[in-house]
Amino acid sequence: MMGAVASSSAPIRFRPMPLPELLDELFRLYRRHFSVIAGISLLLVIPGLLTSLLSGSYRTNPIGILLQYISSGGGAAALQQIQAAQAQQNSAWSALEGLIALIIVPFSLGALYRAAVDGAKGQAMTIASVLKGTLARYWPLYGFAILTGLFGVVLVIVFVIGLVLLVLPGLAALCGGVYFAVRWSVSIAAMMAENIGPIRGLGRSWNLVKGMWWRTFGIILLAVIAYIVIYLALLALFTVVAAIMPAISTDTRSGVATAATTLVDALIAPMFPILLTLLYFDLRVRKEGLDLDQLAEQTSPGPAPA
Repeated sequence: MMGAVASSSAPIRFRPMPLPELLDELFRLYRRHFSVIAGISLLLVIPGLLTSLLSGSYRTNPIGILLQYISSGGGAAALQQIQAAQAQQNSAWSALEGLIALIIVPFSLGALYRAAVDGAKGQAMTIASVLKGTLARYWPLYGFAILTGLFGVVLVIVFVIGLVLLVLPGLAALCGGVYFAVRWSVSIAAMMAENIGPIRGLGRSWNLVKGMWWRTFGIILLAVIAYIVIYLALLALFTVVAAIMPAISTDTRSGVATAATTLVDALIAPMFPILLTLLYFDLRVRKEGLDLDQLAEQTSPGPAPA
């Protein structure tokens, strides 16, 4: 049962944290609440994984394409296998896969942040309570997805036009996208921690990162590089294992490797929302004296005895 797994601990001690302490707190928080956080992450990927396996779209993901390339010896034969795999996809299951992805967008965006915020504050939580808390923010999170999605579309258009007309405008658009992404990087954490909407969340992140852009960029860049390295290592590992599995078809190998990579990746994915949540609190400590507020709450006298 989703509500049967409970987790609670003391809140983190809010303080300015250099990168090593930030990473140490990340792993400590994940370890303390592993059953809840990992459970939520797995729940979020299982519907998409099942519909991917049923629709056959796993045949044309990177793992499926790589295995087909290996099994066919490359060249034109590999291209023919990929085209055949695309033709075998079940359109009804593919449509259901897309519909499920649209429905759970707010949970995919916000559930792990909800868990990270609750964990950082030391609040007791279960899988059910985190999902319920995320559901309460369903439409604001959808609004955030729409706003940032529209911004992304505009950025891509400007980037493509800039490259076609002249290289430098395209590169300027790319740099601008990175700049805005960093300035808005703790928006969801702010939305979940402060119970605010997407526009205010973007504004809070913009103000918190102001003057801390390069530090924030460096931390996020290291996290992205680490995630890519781990993901590519998993992709290579499961592709090799699937390729040498005896007496099974390429389709089965692709399905097994896709399932294994997806489930293991789901256990790694929570680290990024946790890191950004801790970075949000770290920025509040540095710019708003959050640690002093917490200390005042902890040391304030209780009500006088009757």
